[in-house]
This record gives sequence, structure tokens and C-alpha cells, in this order.
Amino acid sequence: MTNREWWELSEEFLRYLGALSVEYPGLETPEAKFVLDNAAEAAAGAVSYAAYYPYESFSIFLNYVNFGMSYEAGVSGEPARIGADEWLGAFCLMVLAGTTERHREALRLTRQSPQADRTGCATAELINGLMAYVLGDMGNDDADYPPSTEQKLAAIDAALARVHASADETGQSRPVRGDFTALLAVRALAAGDRARFEETLTTLLLQHRETSQGVGQPGSLLPLLPLALAALACRREGWLPAVDTDYLPYALVTGFVAPELSGSESGAVSRADMIADLASGAVLRERPEGRG
Repeated sequence: MTNREWWELSEEFLRYLGALSVEYPGLETPEAKFVLDNAAEAAAGAVSYAAYYPYESFSIFLNYVNFGMSYEAGVSGEPARIGADEWLGAFCLMVLAGTTERHREALRLTRQSPQADRTGCATAELINGLMAYVLGDMGNDDADYPPSTEQKLAAIDAALARVHASADETGQSRPVRGDFTALLAVRALAAGDRARFEETLTTLLLQHRETSQGVGQPGSLLPLLPLALAALACRREGWLPAVDTDYLPYALVTGFVAPELSGSESGAVSRADMIADLASGAVLRERPEGRG
């Protein structure tokens, strides 16, 4: 099996998790946690394959299906590359499962491939922002570790500046991809700016709802990037999402625990105001019909 097959397995688990969320919107069940953990591990398998094959020995095991594989160093075979969407999807699943630190090395070794020749691309710069905020990895072996909050912010601001510079060079008035909005959300997390974070998270959810209308795939019910950002806000900053929506199952956001969360901190945004300002009448509480 190659990284592609491991990623396809991860997508199968994600589709099943989406189907479970129809019956259990909060996904607060042992089965949901089991499925999430295996989705994340299969995705980590795809990243590990791209990081290590065929130069180093490594193994991948999925306990849900009692299946795994071991790869030996020095076998004949071509190194694999992982795309930006797969890398980001895997990273998000690892955030939700709480395994980013365990797979730090594989994530670091594979970040160059989806970023190659893409300086200023919002997707590539989002990778920089996530690595800086979540793992304190500044992409420079000589950088201080762990970095200070100011150093993380400086790295994220530099990534945003590169996106703006690239947009100016190509004549775009402003970056429009959701990955740029996600990078703004990461910046808000690093800065402790809850109001700005809620604004960007809601924008991402509205964008996802619009683009997934009529898709009819269970996996589309669980948008990984907004989910991972909401989970980071909850677990690192103590913020539950201000927007109440089935797109953000409680168990996935909290990590299947009930942490002490500050629901009335300074900077909190009311659900009513957020929906009125950003949704302009759109409803996020329920997901589109035609789930399949």
C-alpha cells in the first residue's frame, strides 16, 4: 500500500464518521472516537509513507479493522509525494485526534512537497501558519524552540504578507481562497483575538455550506479545516465556538472530554450577532439536505 491507499482509507473512515453524525450530531459516542482515531491514523500513514519510504523503516496499524503494514528501509521503490489537500487534511485529523506531536517529524519532512515553488500561495502559507502555531515549527532548524508567542505571530504575519504580495503581483484585489481565511483564523488564535477568530471561523463554515450544497456525501458533513480550528480554539484557548452548528460536533471540538471553558470571556461574540452580521439570514445550525 502506498500513501494514496492510506489516504483513501482515511477518507472512508471520515465518510463513516459523517454518517454517524447524522444520527448522533454531537458524536459523543465511543464508536465515533474509535472511527476518528483510525481516520487520523490512516491519514498519518499517508504522511509517514511520503516521509519515510523507501529510506527508513516504519509501520502503520489500524485497530478498528485490525490491519497494519510494516515497511523496511532500503527496499526498492520510488519516494512518494503528498499533495497540499492531503497534507492539510491529515494535519486536521491529527489535531482532532490529538496526535500531531507524535507525528511531528513526518509532518515536518513532508511539508516541503506541497509548498514547493508556491511561496505566497494561501495553501502553502497556511501550512506555515499551522506548523508555527500548533507545533512551534518555524521551518528553520536554527529558530528558537519553543518559540515565544511573539515569534509565532511574526511567522504567521510573514506568511500573510507573502500572500498579499503574491496577490498584488498577480493583480488580485485580495486573496479569496478559504485557506487564506483559515490563515487569518490561525493568526487570531495566536494573538488571542477571540472576536476575530469567531468571524473567520463563521466565514469558513458559510463558505463550506455554500460549496457543499447538494453534494450528498457524508464526508462533507464534517469540514476538516473549520473543525480543526475550532478544536484548537477549544483545547488551547478555552473557547467554544460562538456559532452553534452541526458542522462542529461537540465531541470532535472538545476531544471527547468536557473541559472548563470560558463562555463569557472578554471578546466573546454572541451567536445572534455573528449570524446576523456574517450569515445575512443563512442558517448554519442545520446542514444541507441530501446527505446520502
